[in-house]
Amino acid sequence: MPELPEVETIRRIVERELVGQTLEAIGLRLPKLMRASPLPTLDVLVGRRITAARRRAKVLIIAWTGDLSLMIHFKLAGQLAVLHADGSRHVAGHPVPDPTGDYPHKTTHLIARFGRGTCLYFSDVRQFGWLRLLPTADVEVALAAFKFGPEGIGHGTPTPEELGARLARRRIPVKLALLNQSVVAGLGNIYVDEALHRAKIHPLRPANALTDAELDRLHEAIPWSLERGLEQGGARIIRQRAYPQDGFPQVHARENEPCPSCGSPVRKIRVGSRGTYLCPTCQPAPG
Repeated sequence: MPELPEVETIRRIVERELVGQTLEAIGLRLPKLMRASPLPTLDVLVGRRITAARRRAKVLIIAWTGDLSLMIHFKLAGQLAVLHADGSRHVAGHPVPDPTGDYPHKTTHLIARFGRGTCLYFSDVRQFGWLRLLPTADVEVALAAFKFGPEGIGHGTPTPEELGARLARRRIPVKLALLNQSVVAGLGNIYVDEALHRAKIHPLRPANALTDAELDRLHEAIPWSLERGLEQGGARIIRQRAYPQDGFPQVHARENEPCPSCGSPVRKIRVGSRGTYLCPTCQPAPG
């Protein structure tokens, strides 16, 4: 958390609520968040207007007048909130701070004030997220350094053959391969579990051993899982666990609950360091 659906939800909030707005004041309470930033201070944004918001993998890019862009990575616990003077609010990302509570919170590190009483708050209870301010012309070079793979949803998603080629070079468990952002950009723990369950693939299956039929199912399941998350505005997290809404997630964080496909109890295992949920009947163990 946050994963691609959460970051895409944040992007849509910025696009809908802040594009066209001019920044009147900005305060950064935690300067270390400006990690590897070509421009070390956000003060130069005051007086500039937001012109666009886009996303690459889990990175949000906010474009400003004057050919500047602010890149934001939410890492494990980033949250963005936009509050208006009329009391309306739009919050996405990590559940801390409480989206219905008071802002700024003690974990709020960035406060940006726009006209008509609109405020943007960036919070991060774990302080792993980062901000980078740079010329817009340099954004693509900065993104290229991450070596992101194709997007898991929308324009540029890989074909089954391309997905197979990316996995064929990896003998590690397919769960870990899919978490690698150079294979498919934007996938995280929740949505990999959901995609593998839908594709009926055990998370410990070697990534380079998938059959053509499994690759076809996985190719369909990856965007399916991300789209379901996006429909909900991102996963709902309660007590650090994904809380099902309208039957999704189907297996993640649902240990001992019945699999929606066959009724077998969902199991939790560890793959690498990641808690992983699966149905042992729908996703038989390898070998």
